[in-house]
Amino acid sequence: MKDKKHKPKEENSTKRKKRAFIIILLFGTLSIFATYAWFSTNLNVKVKTFNMIVTKNGGLSISFDGINFDTFVEISRDELIRNLKNRYPDHKNQWASTGLSPVSTTGITNPNTSTFAMFETDGGVRYRNKNKTNGYIRTSLINENESREFSRYIAFDLFFKNETGSPISDNLYLDTGTEVTMEEGATEEMRGLLNSIRLGFVKVGSVSHDASVNEIQNIGCSNNCRSIIYEPNSNAHTDLSIERAKKYGVNLVNGESFPTYASIRDGGPIYVNNTVSGTANIDSSYFALQNTRKDGALGETLFEIPDGITKARVYVWVEGQDIDSLETDSIGAEISISINFVKDTAGYN
Repeated sequence: MKDKKHKPKEENSTKRKKRAFIIILLFGTLSIFATYAWFSTNLNVKVKTFNMIVTKNGGLSISFDGINFDTFVEISRDELIRNLKNRYPDHKNQWASTGLSPVSTTGITNPNTSTFAMFETDGGVRYRNKNKTNGYIRTSLINENESREFSRYIAFDLFFKNETGSPISDNLYLDTGTEVTMEEGATEEMRGLLNSIRLGFVKVGSVSHDASVNEIQNIGCSNNCRSIIYEPNSNAHTDLSIERAKKYGVNLVNGESFPTYASIRDGGPIYVNNTVSGTANIDSSYFALQNTRKDGALGETLFEIPDGITKARVYVWVEGQDIDSLETDSIGAEISISINFVKDTAGYN
């Protein structure tokens, strides 16, 4: 009788195990239908070295906190996230500790916003059937409401101290040596991804030299912010990128730049055929032309810097809508970044 009394419990336990197995099997099957071939989350682009320098400075220096200025800075997770906690407690810097992975943006949304509108995809390309037709993505806006060391991109505030004593502003440029390079031996997929790297800059505002630390760190847009996106490897395309672009009717030529249509809002589903930059099918309700400074356009002014202290914001990311990011999936690679600034001497003249 004891055995009979316990039999229902044993049967229930067996049924629960079967249900659990079926659920596990179901999730395993669903994961097969989800691929990461576009807007991949498995790229793991690590930043090996990152530095900034002010060349021919003539009274120009830079700082992460608006307190300590120098003409050369090494950029790292500790420097941007952890070491600033006491000196700049309200910063909202972003670091990609597990590696850069593709996001998409056209920059700031209005002149009173100092942060880029960055969009990510939820799980890469997905399909509703085993045949993998009509692949789609969903995008969501990333909030920069707090500092994060495990973000998908890098972003940080940068302060310029310009000492001229003149009422006339100088012009700030990116100088020779500004580049993003990849380790030797990287796969062709990763070398293609290198061509999708972007550098972004936002000029926020300026105050006088005698402003307090609190005033410097809290400089706002005053409805006058503007952003610039620089595309350091805009003309380079690998053979693999060229071949993949052909599948979507895109004629990609190494040595020639190609337009990128980046994300402008979140939502979905957005079908993959309507996401590819440069095609007639691009969905204009989700994507718009990303205006960039092309490779070699270092002679164009980033923005003016008056005598005083100017706050800016710097971005580094992999542009997921760049044609060279199309269907990229690889084990990862390391990159080195150098950003060099130089100013003219309009203030002195």
